[in-house]
Amino acid sequence: MAAQRSHEPKVQTQVAQREWLELKPNRDEVRAQILVVDDDPTAATATSSLLLELGYAVTVAHGWTDALRAFDPGSTDLVLMDAVMPNVDGLKLTRLLREQSASYVPMVFLTGLTSKEVREQCINAGADDFLTKPVDRLELRVRLKAMLRIRALTKALEVKSREFEHAARTDSLTGVGNRRVFDERIAVEISRATRHHRPLALLMFDLDRFKAVNDQFGHMAGDQLLALFGQVLRDQLRVTDVPCRYGGEEFMIIAPETTADQARVLAERVRREFARSTVDGPAGPQTVSVGIAGTDMIDAPPDRETLVLAADAALYQAKGRGRDRVEVGGTSPTQR
Repeated sequence: MAAQRSHEPKVQTQVAQREWLELKPNRDEVRAQILVVDDDPTAATATSSLLLELGYAVTVAHGWTDALRAFDPGSTDLVLMDAVMPNVDGLKLTRLLREQSASYVPMVFLTGLTSKEVREQCINAGADDFLTKPVDRLELRVRLKAMLRIRALTKALEVKSREFEHAARTDSLTGVGNRRVFDERIAVEISRATRHHRPLALLMFDLDRFKAVNDQFGHMAGDQLLALFGQVLRDQLRVTDVPCRYGGEEFMIIAPETTADQARVLAERVRREFARSTVDGPAGPQTVSVGIAGTDMIDAPPDRETLVLAADAALYQAKGRGRDRVEVGGTSPTQR
């Protein structure tokens, strides 16, 4: 009996250690950022201390105005708030935070009220869960674990959704925007340029003798050439420019806040860089012809058809004058 009793403290210590280890968050949860909202400084300190002990990163807000400033949908992983606060309570604050975030962030209420009506109000207001004060350490840990798991899964789904959206708008071979992007952005930029009386340029590129490259060196060489040109566009353009693959070996650049003369400088830079980049390629040196349409060179009110036709006509002129050159469509103000 004596020998058996001598082991009891050791067994109790092991149980306590095991229970504490079970309370500690895993590595993913340790990185979770929790926003604690409570107008009572003592209660806020107690809650945040417990969360810090559990390994979470904590930000404390003493009221709804502080909460709105501290809340960051990109980094806040969970909001733990008092359901009853002056001026704006947890119910109203939840609605405000939901409106501020397009991303899903779990909201957990702390309340000293235990009635079913209060709990129903919490859920109806947008809360995902609620805890009764005083907070039990194990229950807090378990509830947060479940909510943070949902948060992690939601963030992963949001990332995948953005990836799918990007893929749906990107030409997979060249890495620039696809025809869908061109159709959307040209309408937006024409509207903006017209509304604010600002210049807009459209640049149309066509790889010279591209069919001959495919016929002589194969379609793989042609694909490599297209991919290279896409890389040149991404490297040479400004942040505001919108490069798109228009079809086949034709590319478009929508250049906001750009006159025809400024677009010519941009086109020449791309033309020279593409020629330089292909010198050591399997098909040898390659060239590109460019046609430009600028709203400052067109008499009629700009629209998509007018700009595309003007750029296409200028490109046709560049091809007819020997290729590997830049031509501007329309007429300059001095020629009108």
